[in-house]
Amino acid sequence: MKKFGTVLVMAFLAVGLSQARAEDAKADPTADLKALDAKLTDAFKARDVKTLDKFTADDYIEIDPRGGVHDKKQFLDHLTKGTAKFTELKETDVKARVFGDTAVLTGLLQLKGMVQDKDISGEYRWTRVYNKKGGEWQCVSEQHTYVHPKEEAK
Repeated sequence: MKKFGTVLVMAFLAVGLSQARAEDAKADPTADLKALDAKLTDAFKARDVKTLDKFTADDYIEIDPRGGVHDKKQFLDHLTKGTAKFTELKETDVKARVFGDTAVLTGLLQLKGMVQDKDISGEYRWTRVYNKKGGEWQCVSEQHTYVHPKEEAK
């Protein structure tokens, strides 16, 4: 009888926790997407090409701050070859909007790093577009724009 009571309590806890998670998801339906985006930023920092490959669409397009257009292979090769070296990557002001199977995320990136011996440190505004296929989100496009410091912007 004790085992049955323990199993019953565990079942109630499991149902209660799953309902609480469902209510959290209703409160912020973008929470999972923001978590995935943060995971991909961490994967980028760590040069985790396997994770990036899984959550980046095959027809992915990146537009860099200079207007260069890169496909998925070029994006992943850039990481693999180590042409970019970052000492700091910090994203803030992340906002997400979901439109069915498509989502748009925006944020601010503070970056310290070099690309082929050129200092690219600064702040960048970014936009990422995700699409949900087979129940999983994949990044299909992103663009980064350099934010000129206030004294430069005048």
